[in-house]
Amino acid sequence: MKKLFVSVLSIMMGLSASAQNDKKEYTNFNDTVLSINEVQVMGKDMSRSKALKLDVPKRYLPISTATLPSEVLTNRDITDIQSAVQFIPGVRFQTSYGAFQQVSIRGFDKSIVMIDGVRDERSAIDNSYPFMDLSSIEKIELLKGPSSVLYGSSSVGGVLNIVRKAPIAKNNFNARIAYGSWYNKQATVGFGGKLTGPVNYRANINFQNTEGWRDNKINRLSGYFVLGGKITEKDEFDIRWSGNHDFYSTEIGLPNIMPEDIYNASTGSLYLKKNDELPGLDRKWRYNSESDFMYNRSQNISGQWKHTFSDKVKLMDKLSYSYDDIDYFGTESLDYLTSTDPIYPYYYESGNKRTYISLDSLYYSYPLRFSHIAKTLNNQLELNGKFNTGSIKHNYLAGWSIIYLDRTSYSGYNFGKKGDDVIGPGLTGHGTTHNPHSIGWMETKFSKATPQYTLMNGFYLHDLIEFSKQWKVLLAARYDFYNYKRASGINTINGGRKHEAVNGDEYSKIKNHAFTFRVGGVYLPMEEWSIYASVGSYFKPIRTFYNDNTIYVDRNGHPYTPTKGEEVFKPEKGMQAELGTSYELTNKLKVDFSIFYINKYNMTRTLANKGEVINGETLDKNVIGQVGRMDSKGFDIELTYNPIPGMTFMTGYAYTDAQVREMEDNIWMSSDATKGKQYPRIPKNTFFVLGDYTVQKGFLRGFGVNFDVDFQDKVYRNSANTTYFDSFWLTNLGFSYKFKNGIRAGLNIKNLFNEKYCNQSLGNQFVPSAPRNYMASLSYSF
Repeated sequence: MKKLFVSVLSIMMGLSASAQNDKKEYTNFNDTVLSINEVQVMGKDMSRSKALKLDVPKRYLPISTATLPSEVLTNRDITDIQSAVQFIPGVRFQTSYGAFQQVSIRGFDKSIVMIDGVRDERSAIDNSYPFMDLSSIEKIELLKGPSSVLYGSSSVGGVLNIVRKAPIAKNNFNARIAYGSWYNKQATVGFGGKLTGPVNYRANINFQNTEGWRDNKINRLSGYFVLGGKITEKDEFDIRWSGNHDFYSTEIGLPNIMPEDIYNASTGSLYLKKNDELPGLDRKWRYNSESDFMYNRSQNISGQWKHTFSDKVKLMDKLSYSYDDIDYFGTESLDYLTSTDPIYPYYYESGNKRTYISLDSLYYSYPLRFSHIAKTLNNQLELNGKFNTGSIKHNYLAGWSIIYLDRTSYSGYNFGKKGDDVIGPGLTGHGTTHNPHSIGWMETKFSKATPQYTLMNGFYLHDLIEFSKQWKVLLAARYDFYNYKRASGINTINGGRKHEAVNGDEYSKIKNHAFTFRVGGVYLPMEEWSIYASVGSYFKPIRTFYNDNTIYVDRNGHPYTPTKGEEVFKPEKGMQAELGTSYELTNKLKVDFSIFYINKYNMTRTLANKGEVINGETLDKNVIGQVGRMDSKGFDIELTYNPIPGMTFMTGYAYTDAQVREMEDNIWMSSDATKGKQYPRIPKNTFFVLGDYTVQKGFLRGFGVNFDVDFQDKVYRNSANTTYFDSFWLTNLGFSYKFKNGIRAGLNIKNLFNEKYCNQSLGNQFVPSAPRNYMASLSYSF
């Protein structure tokens, strides 16, 4: 297969040389116009970013960004976010439970994700969530570094913005059907054009059904509809609706890696080392319960109005409402049978304790039932424009953002006692390790609810000052007010997703505020080349409430007693310093490079647990302190090159050194075992290179080939850096043919060299990633 890959690359290069050496005159006027229009659109995307808000070229701003056009994903039959972000250096999505995805940017997890410039508030909460399919997107934008000054709390590593397609007046239609490995069936239909008068529309429907390579089934159905247009000379509107109804099989992976060195009980010889995987496991074996499920149902509607007073003053208001329903049951922990008696053939030792273990039998030890229902209202009111003070030009943005989140979480965790939330033979059944099969069904209900409400107000003012053609300075500031309240342990009604009424005094409350900023300068030695430097800040509220069984420590290491029912810890905060450069030569070449340092402090850490002996005294409470610190430093580089019409190369590399730093001094912890450790879930090195080429002339005209090679470094899974995912290289290859009537046939081979690797896990249960697979597609567009 490697020889095949090298041969294809050689053919690709040969076709490029042939196209360059072809001196015959090309006279097809219509095709020439289409090619020019494509180039113009790409140039526009590269020079401006919707995530940056200010209506100026990106090279005027001291901010590092990246843009991934949808064409890169379309050529590779990619419709999921985790596969897409491999082409954005410094970004990683991790998946848990088979459906919940969490993004990390520049070494920091739980970064903000936006849809069309509107925050998805699920990404600001300390858990992951299912993500939309990418069937209707125009591009993905990454705004790197702390972005609280633009988008509020929690955006330390950066902000990922998914830009969906807008309506245009020209009638258009696209359809795609695809079939791939493990009965992966996909279908998409999109159409749009002029509806009436100045009003344009676009609609998109997407469907997917797959058995999954580990029998982890997925059924997805989504819809998207948008109306927009310029209804007067000065007024524009845009109304969007989207919805999805998705089902995922949950994923618990393979049985645990070894907790300690494993010895043969009869001989005392070493059998397996700590963190070894049990021999003889088939990567396709599935151990989930037949009762597991995960549903995600959501809808979103947004409206945007823009009024142009003049070419120097514009007013915009965007209102969005989202409803999201996550409904989950998973038998998460998969454990071996153990005993303190010598009844099993193997044993391990921890401290002075010997535990005997059976590696042939398994049971479900932790069924988990929960549901989140979230309703979010988001409004942004912004005034932007330009004015001069003498010869100095100002580009300003003034805005007010308000976000209201109503989120109720239902739980059903109790089992093995009276009033069980989970019942059924699956709770007590045992399965065999090497012959996985059903060990019994389970039924569930909810017993408790946690209603919570968040209200955020942010006021911001930005000014890009143009002192000359060469010198630009950005001054940006924002002030946010954060209010949060939560009631815990509220009884549900009849075990369903309804709960008893909550009195006002049952809520615990947090109120805080924060100032954030970004200051930077840009120097342009020439129009195509910019050099910039900036400093920016971020904040994130900590939603912890007082507990009588806890000792609290402030950021200086001093104990204090918070007020019950009110804020315990001040917000997390952080700063970034960045230096970068960008070069763009028409539509041929674009290079971006940036080097950064980000620190984060006010992080909460568990310092000691009840029962530990500290300074000669046995603790009768747990100790939690706001003494944690971490930082991330590194650099990233991206290059896009279009040597000839129809050919594109992109490459990117990111080095990210995210480490846990020394805690603030405190008497409860004399040493910190995690100091200097790599932050978990963050690869230190990531790299990709991709190429796309479609023959423009000759008898092979319309034939296309694409490839990409991706590398992810070793990823530590825990703060002690004792377990990790190995590094891996992935190679993907694709072919296509564009017919003259708008039909395109494609074939993509993923994981070409059948790399065996893991990129996700549930606890110590590693989830193998898919082997070599394929996707064949047929599409039509005009």
